[in-house]
Amino acid sequence: MFTVDYKSATAIISMILFVLCVPLRIAGYAEHFDKPFYVITQVILPVLSAILMIVVMVLFGKKSFWLSVFPLTLGILSFIFKLFIDPRYTGMLHHVACIVLYSSIVVLWLLTVRGVIRTPYILAAIFAAPFLIHIFIEDLPVLLGKANPLSMAMWLKEGSMLCTMAALFFCVISLKRS
Repeated sequence: MFTVDYKSATAIISMILFVLCVPLRIAGYAEHFDKPFYVITQVILPVLSAILMIVVMVLFGKKSFWLSVFPLTLGILSFIFKLFIDPRYTGMLHHVACIVLYSSIVVLWLLTVRGVIRTPYILAAIFAAPFLIHIFIEDLPVLLGKANPLSMAMWLKEGSMLCTMAALFFCVISLKRS
């Protein structure tokens, strides 16, 4: 089994990033506050996920960190719901592939924190890879003026997602075998 010492440097970085993702998420989706489904799936679920992840790290990190699968699942559900409300994501095959991928992350997380998978580095790579792709393939061209500019709301949403991915990465590398 793996545990987290919430006082470790990497766990502290993770918790700071989880805290940062909350106001970015709220501000990024402010234009959708008149749409209850958006508020529930794109604001409440990820904010609750971030807050509960911090709570689990602090209160259960040394004894029952496997409970972190619950806040992780809330965040994954937010990603799944986004497939159905974001017009950029179309096609049943894409939706099914993403749902399988996201569900696999939950299973890998649980198997890792329970100690069935003996290394956290698989999860670290899973969170680092999309973070780096977003930074270097999606965001950098926009910042360099080589792609269409994003609205402030889109940058806030992107910032929230980057903070979340980085927070999960730092959480994973803070795991210690008990």
